[in-house]
Amino acid sequence: MTNRPPAPPPLIGYSERLPARALADPAPAADPAAPPAKPPATETLASRTGALVNEIDFPGFVSQLVNGTFDAIVDAAIRQMESYSSLVSAVAKTVDQFTEENITPNQARDWLAQRYAGEVAISLPTAEQPTPQLVPRAEGLSPQWLADYGVAGEEMTTELLEERVLPRVRLAVGAERQQLLAAMVTLGINRIAVRDGSITAKVMFRATAQDSAKVNYAAGSDPAQQSTGWGQRGSNTYSGGNTMVSTLGVNAQNDTNLRADLFGEVKLNFVSETLPLDKLADAAKMALVQRNLPGMQSLNAPPLPAAPQPPAAPAAPVPDAGGR
Repeated sequence: MTNRPPAPPPLIGYSERLPARALADPAPAADPAAPPAKPPATETLASRTGALVNEIDFPGFVSQLVNGTFDAIVDAAIRQMESYSSLVSAVAKTVDQFTEENITPNQARDWLAQRYAGEVAISLPTAEQPTPQLVPRAEGLSPQWLADYGVAGEEMTTELLEERVLPRVRLAVGAERQQLLAAMVTLGINRIAVRDGSITAKVMFRATAQDSAKVNYAAGSDPAQQSTGWGQRGSNTYSGGNTMVSTLGVNAQNDTNLRADLFGEVKLNFVSETLPLDKLADAAKMALVQRNLPGMQSLNAPPLPAAPQPPAAPAAPVPDAGGR
């Protein structure tokens, strides 16, 4: 009996190997919970830009810019006039009132200690002495400048400086400062005013939209069908079923970029002008100011003494005719 090779297995079609439910290939049912499809960005750009324009209150921005500039100019002018009026009122007061409101005892102490630094010093506050005091630098001093304050010939002590010299020094310092301010007020004040200017406001919108879609498609054989190892039954002479694998990747992106920029610019050109005294003060107040001018002030306060000069060196003797 002749040995014949076994008959090959019957060929089974590719469709026979697939399950029955795969052959039906029904259409996938729509998922009711899936979110609705997002519209393209290029279609919604106009509506989103319109909403942004409505949110930007450009007329309100311009109104605030103009009103803020106007209020700043008016406030600056009012502050200048108030300061000038306050200065005129202070100069029109008496020397005693001006000194009481503007010159402190410590300022008078500093002035006296700086003017006569070699003879007067300031003692700083301590636990037993809550306020600073004027003290002589040595005992038994009786300098000549004490006569300018009505205490000539007396020994300089702390009680003398604090109780009798300091009030007259404070009054003299106040009188000198008031005279200087009175001279400045009568000449007028240098006022700053706006000559011209410009206000610029603008708004800039930027809107961009981009839609992009990328599809990746790949097809190939099943790697398990391509392997023919030694352990596989039969040989390559028998054709088996081939399985094809295909992949599909879709990447869709949409991007919308909106931007709004508001710009405001104010340019002001200032001019300086002199405001005379008669624009703010009446005749009575002008007379009070002129009363406190240097040389016309009442003698309620003693004039400040000049700074002491160092003693002059003795002159060299002139030789006589004999050369002696």
